Amino acid sequence: MSRKTLLHIDSSARLAGSESRRLSRSFVRQWIDSHPGYQVVERDLASKPLPHLDQTMLDAMQQPAEQHTPEMARISERIGMLIDEFLAADVVVLGVPMYNLGIPSTLKAYIDHIAMAGRTFSYTEQGPVGLVTDRPVYVITARGGLHSGRGTDQQSPYLTSLFNFLGVTNLNYIHSEGLNMGEEIRRKALQGAQDEIGRHAA
Repeated sequence: MSRKTLLHIDSSARLAGSESRRLSRSFVRQWIDSHPGYQVVERDLASKPLPHLDQTMLDAMQQPAEQHTPEMARISERIGMLIDEFLAADVVVLGVPMYNLGIPSTLKAYIDHIAMAGRTFSYTEQGPVGLVTDRPVYVITARGGLHSGRGTDQQSPYLTSLFNFLGVTNLNYIHSEGLNMGEEIRRKALQGAQDEIGRHAA
């Protein structure tokens, strides 16, 4: 019997002192404790960032393989590897700090790699159809202010639309908010996130 896979993606630019990293790692540890049959695949978008979308990458995604230059072939191989890794995951855990009301650009670069027509979605006469089999995705955020349910939250609506577009609807958000609004608010926010992590991971 093959082991199940948890794909853990960290997107914080902070390699040390990041609450989104600490919380997402806590989730992974508790999930593995409760689900010992899982193996963990780590992808750190800060220590190993992906190139942002450019003309050559677009050409590699849209042109037939026989028309690829050596550089396009390398790009296509990287895209295929990331898509295969994502599709093989039974559970996905995202550590996502809020930068300027949205997601880190490194996470957007990752999304631009895995959102590929013919692999993770397709266009039909009825409109786009997601090709990704639904699976649990846990989005663990860290935010300096209070944004949930407000117009300033540009993370959750975007990520929900994006994953729904790919076919994933089992989305679970765990927010830690107000982290820069004083020590008491910060302490309660982090404890609340840890409590929620414990409930989800169990």
